[in-house]
Amino acid sequence: MTFKLRRLRLRALTEEGWYGAEIGFVNGLNVLWADNTMGKSTCIQGMLYVLGLERMLSPRREIPLPHAMTSYLTTDSGKNVKVLESDVTLEMENSAGTIVTINRPVISKLDDRLVTVQFGPALSDAQGQFRIQRFFVRDPGAAQREDGFHHFLENFLGWELPIVRGYEKDEIKLYLETVFPLFWVEQKSGWSSIPAAIPTYFRIREVHKRAVEFIAGLEAYNIERKREQLNQRLNALTGKWELRWLDLSQHLARAGSRIEAVSQKPTADTDSLASGFISVATTAGWVSLDDHIKALKTVLSELSETAVPTIADNVPEIEAKLADVTAQAEGLNIQRLSIHGISQLKTADVDALQRRIQSLKEDLAKNQDVQKLQRFSGVQWSLTPDRCPTCEQALQDTLLSQNALAAIMPIEDNITYIKSELRMFEDILQRENEEEREREGQLSQLNRDLSEAYSRIRTLRADLISTPNSLSASAVEERVLTERKIKDFADIQTVFDDAIAAFSEMSEDYIQILQEKSSLPEDEFSDSDKSKLQRLSELLRDQARQFGFITFKPEDLSISTDTYRPEKEGFEIGFETSASDAIRLKWAYQLGLLELTTTHATNHPGVLVFDEPRQQSSSKISFEQLLIRAATAKHRGQQVIFSTSEDLSILNPITDRIDCAKIVFEGHVLQPLAMNQA
Repeated sequence: MTFKLRRLRLRALTEEGWYGAEIGFVNGLNVLWADNTMGKSTCIQGMLYVLGLERMLSPRREIPLPHAMTSYLTTDSGKNVKVLESDVTLEMENSAGTIVTINRPVISKLDDRLVTVQFGPALSDAQGQFRIQRFFVRDPGAAQREDGFHHFLENFLGWELPIVRGYEKDEIKLYLETVFPLFWVEQKSGWSSIPAAIPTYFRIREVHKRAVEFIAGLEAYNIERKREQLNQRLNALTGKWELRWLDLSQHLARAGSRIEAVSQKPTADTDSLASGFISVATTAGWVSLDDHIKALKTVLSELSETAVPTIADNVPEIEAKLADVTAQAEGLNIQRLSIHGISQLKTADVDALQRRIQSLKEDLAKNQDVQKLQRFSGVQWSLTPDRCPTCEQALQDTLLSQNALAAIMPIEDNITYIKSELRMFEDILQRENEEEREREGQLSQLNRDLSEAYSRIRTLRADLISTPNSLSASAVEERVLTERKIKDFADIQTVFDDAIAAFSEMSEDYIQILQEKSSLPEDEFSDSDKSKLQRLSELLRDQARQFGFITFKPEDLSISTDTYRPEKEGFEIGFETSASDAIRLKWAYQLGLLELTTTHATNHPGVLVFDEPRQQSSSKISFEQLLIRAATAKHRGQQVIFSTSEDLSILNPITDRIDCAKIVFEGHVLQPLAMNQA
């Protein structure tokens, strides 16, 4: 997952012929020197441009190169010549040893969104014949589709950029433009923030954290995302369980039945689901569905063993049954009206309870706000009988005795009291709701029994006016009605069994989710993450000390586990540092990310590019130490590229003492080319 920059070529066709420059890079420290405005930043920005990373600098769709590549260039003699065509070519190599040469036009007949890749060292071996493939960049899909250049570049680097959360989208790719600033600092805005000036217009949530997590190879985001996904699964499962339970409860209530011993929320106790059953409201109270069906079957068996009588043989019995059923119907009506009346009264009670609970919640919030203000101010407020708590004026000649305020409850006790009241009223509300559901079941049963009673009354009356030799319709109806009840309740049992089977499947999913959650670290960091952040803090302190950080003790520096930025004693470092110390911190941070790869597996590409690292008049000693530290990259097989316009009288003594490659341009970087070079 590393790469190296091998060669860079800038070319511009002007009215006076070809101008250009070709630069070779090696492992370790490469120091690119040119005087101010001579084109060294053109080289750094040219490499960003050929990689299609100009949106790392700005969301505007414009070429991020100076006029020397876009309109006119200035010769060493001071003459301005018009640029007719120009392009940038970069040769790079990945960790697998694959070399590609990338070309992108700047001013050309070709569209600047076209990127041409030669699969081979076309700059190092100009006579070589290599396979060519073209890609597009800067348009939608460039990072996702097969012909998109950033899709190709991501694969070439051996990366798999994560899908993260966005502001407008739940899922969005962590684009290359958000990752490169952690190891590629351009001059204009790259030095403005620590750890990097990462673009935010991609609308990625916490984009700085996501970028650092990727480069450092932290598992924190994956852990956080996994926990979030598990919570989402758990919430969805809970909603599904509660909806299924509610649907079942409503279905049973219509039949005068209710669920027993089945939790309304997901449970890992599968045995409790097996013990669930249905109870049915009867005139004798609530009985289990199994017992009720057995009783109905006994009645049906007794009726089946008796021959259906004729009306002539059954008149006294019909009259007696008619009287009993009529009395039963009246009794059922009285019960129904009574329960309905109770429900009406309880509805008002429930409304009052809900208002009381809402009022308590508001009181609790106000008291907690007061407690917070007391804690923030460090002052304990108290009420006194003779002073107004708002304006502090004296209270005189009041109608009520001021002794009533002699002992005022402290705010903490008041909050505890309100919470206990709130719990009590919520428990009462829950009981009232449960009783209301039970009354609804009883009403359903009463309505069903009443409907059956009225039906039997009609049949019995019809028997009394029928011919004497006719079979008793009421006796037949009683048998049919009993059979129908048995079938209806059997159907209810089937619905319940299906629901229990569904609950059992959901319970297994619930157990699986709990197991997956328990396997995650208690906090958001794995042991590997903690080790990496600790090591990065050590590298930050060590380098801050080496670079001469003086705002406060380097030993007090660490990496925040919340933001991954440098902090001091738990507080993020802001304006308290000098401008030069802020630059030293940035050096230390980004070099620290580079050196972290020595001891830990990360996604860092092993390349670090600084354009004009000596910012804000950083001292000569600090700059010297930066170069010395950067030169150690060679021993790790890494590559560091610094472009600078530092005075050569200062730079040369430093670079002569360290192992580095120095590229010096005495005049403008872009120089006239011979015909064979063009």
